[in-house]
Amino acid sequence: MAISRIEELIYGVSDIRECSDFLENWGLIKLEETSEGANFKTLENQIVSLRLIGDVSLPPSHEVGSTVREVIWGVDSLLDLDKIYKELSSDREVISGSDGTIHSQDDSGNYIGFKVSNFSEAKVHKNKLNFHEDIARWNETIWPQERATPIRIGHVVYSIRSDGNWEAAEFYIKRLNFRLSDRSKDGGTFMRAEGSNFHHSIFLFHRQGTKQYFNHVAFEVNSFDEIMTGGQYMLERGAESVSGPGRHSLGSNCFWYFKNPCGGDIEYFADMDRLDDSWEPRYWEESPPYARWMVGEDVLTG
Repeated sequence: MAISRIEELIYGVSDIRECSDFLENWGLIKLEETSEGANFKTLENQIVSLRLIGDVSLPPSHEVGSTVREVIWGVDSLLDLDKIYKELSSDREVISGSDGTIHSQDDSGNYIGFKVSNFSEAKVHKNKLNFHEDIARWNETIWPQERATPIRIGHVVYSIRSDGNWEAAEFYIKRLNFRLSDRSKDGGTFMRAEGSNFHHSIFLFHRQGTKQYFNHVAFEVNSFDEIMTGGQYMLERGAESVSGPGRHSLGSNCFWYFKNPCGGDIEYFADMDRLDDSWEPRYWEESPPYARWMVGEDVLTG
């Protein structure tokens, strides 16, 4: 049942125009917008869908106000889709949609779906970097573009209750074949989809432990330069920075987080660790520092 990536993110929001303008500034490609909703895509053809909170087709939410209502995962084939349907229907309701998407819930009650992936290869410029005497760029300059263009939806993060947090993670590992990358006893569980080599496709964060909500979504961009130019572009248009720029300890990716009017936070990231099945999952009694470095914050690096 090879799950490869996040295929679609569905938000229920209170203000379509505000959220649509924000995502357009973020760099997503707008497909359509009406008074009742809007659709955007990444360069790799993942969909971000906005619908009004009152849309009766939306799954219910743990939260009041704008937030993610459903995460749709992309699979490699119809055979994979059928395997997931049979696996999940053994102990929970699974609904087949008219478009072939199947819908269910994880063990934390978050609404999830699955459909055959509609991947498009992104044409992305590869920057040549010079490292001391390892010279890749002769007689060329680097001039970063003025704003970010998200390549892909990299991962989602749910804040979950601390009670039963490992069982919540095991649902993804045992039932959907996600791979464990890192887990901290006091923090959360980083997992990657079977068909992905990025450090994590989902993070279940249990440190706060008392309530459940959608924490954030992360979009990969081309480089650290693009994180910085994209972040500056957002600041100039009134977006609120909530963390960063910096570089995380777990996953090693550079990041910059902003408040998202669609719900939760939203992240630019680049240069994440890539793992294969030879990776040995790491277990931490105490979480490593949030970041190895972060601008404007006192963050331990040891």
